[in-house]
Amino acid sequence: MSIENAIKNACASVEMEGYNIDDECKEWCRLLLTGEITLEQYISFVKEQAEVSA
Repeated sequence: MSIENAIKNACASVEMEGYNIDDECKEWCRLLLTGEITLEQYISFVKEQAEVSA
């Protein structure tokens, strides 16, 4: 399965639960899966988006 298909499938699953995945989040997922950013950078982004501290 390609990275793009994996992201599409994951987004469809999450959206079926009633959540919305924006394009910026999809891009960060792609960057993580292609090794362009680290897991730590991804987690930092997710926390920032969710307005979680620490």
